[in-house]
Amino acid sequence: MAGTRLVWVGKTQEAFVGDGIEHYRRRILPLQPLEIVEVKAAAHSGRDTATARQREAGHILGKLHPRDTVVLLDEKGKTPDTAQFARQLKEWSGQGGRTLTFIIGGAYGVDDSVRERADASMALSRLTFPHQLVRVLFLEQLYRALSLNAGHGYHHE
Repeated sequence: MAGTRLVWVGKTQEAFVGDGIEHYRRRILPLQPLEIVEVKAAAHSGRDTATARQREAGHILGKLHPRDTVVLLDEKGKTPDTAQFARQLKEWSGQGGRTLTFIIGGAYGVDDSVRERADASMALSRLTFPHQLVRVLFLEQLYRALSLNAGHGYHHE
């Protein structure tokens, strides 16, 4: 596998979120390559969220490569348990040198053009989380799934 890329919208604003991202990034790197790509959030007042999503979609889609396997983190996606996610991760990772790219949208979600480009979508939960916290939650789950696939003892059933 060529590695895993995370593409997300906007700068990480809270120091504790940045600390969590860095904690899990360091834990993931010995298991596989990881690239984090931050794209610019659209400036908006909250009144025209559709235009903001379209602008952000342009930034997101510009970071994708034609051969990427793209997974959108979306509240409407499938909600796997940890073992299912680990199995799916292994399947996606075995797709012949393709980069596995996960997308985390901005505060108002993503434009339909990003949904259409995605090969799959998944939800971390049926609960709604701030998009900044989703970064840490997803990195922890990615680390957990990689550890499970590697036979490490991080995940307990």
